[in-house]
Amino acid sequence: MHVLLTRPSFQAELMRPCLEQRGCKVSVEPILNVSSAGPNTDAFRGADIFVVTSTFASLYIVNAGFLKTTTPIYAVGAGTAAPLRQAGFSRIFQADGDAKSLLDLILKEVRPTDGTITYLSGQNITADIAQDLVCRGYKARRVVVYKAEPAQTLSEATRDLISRRSINCVIFMSYRTADFFTELCHSSGLSDCLGSATAAVLSDKVASGLKWNQWKGHCQVVAIDLSL
Repeated sequence: MHVLLTRPSFQAELMRPCLEQRGCKVSVEPILNVSSAGPNTDAFRGADIFVVTSTFASLYIVNAGFLKTTTPIYAVGAGTAAPLRQAGFSRIFQADGDAKSLLDLILKEVRPTDGTITYLSGQNITADIAQDLVCRGYKARRVVVYKAEPAQTLSEATRDLISRRSINCVIFMSYRTADFFTELCHSSGLSDCLGSATAAVLSDKVASGLKWNQWKGHCQVVAIDLSL
C-alpha cells in the first residue's frame, strides 16, 4: 500500500517508520507549514498549569528552557506528551487523543482554585480548551505560540503520484489539512483521480473537511492512533 502523509514534515517523519514497519510505502506532502508565532514572554507569566494539544506546543515549552520540569502539563495524547517526557518533565497528564478526553481529564484532576491554566495553541484551532474551562469557572487563557500556513500548491512528485492513481491511502490528522488538500487537488485538476484512494481521518470533524463527492464513495473513514 502506498500511503501519502499530509502532516507537517516533522510530524510526518515521526509517523513514517510506524507505517513502513507495517509494509507501507510512504510519501510525504506537508499541507501546512508550521512556524513560530514569535517570542511571547507572556506565555509563561503567572501560569500554574499548562495544556498542549500539539507536538509544536510541547516543543515550545521544551525549547523555552526555563520552565520547571515539575510543572503540571496536560497533553492531548501520547504523541504530544512524548517531547515533554523526553525533556524530563515529570508531571505529564495524558488524555486519550481528543479534545473531549483532555477536557474531561482536566476537570477530574484540577480544581478551579489550583491556579491559572494556560493553553498553548496554534493560531487556528477547532476547540478552545481555555474557553471551555472559563465557562466552567476556571481561570484559564489561550496563548498562540505557532502558526500553520497552507501550502500554495502540491509538489510535482505528489501531483504525478495522484494523477497516476498510485496513492492508495491519504492520511489526514486535522480539518484544515483535509480542506486545503482537496482544494489543492481541485486547483491542480486532480479531483477525479482521488476516486480510487482511501481517506484515513482522525475524526468526524476532520472528515468534514473533505469534499466527499471527489472521493466518489471509495472513501473509507478509519481510526488512527494519535500517538504515531
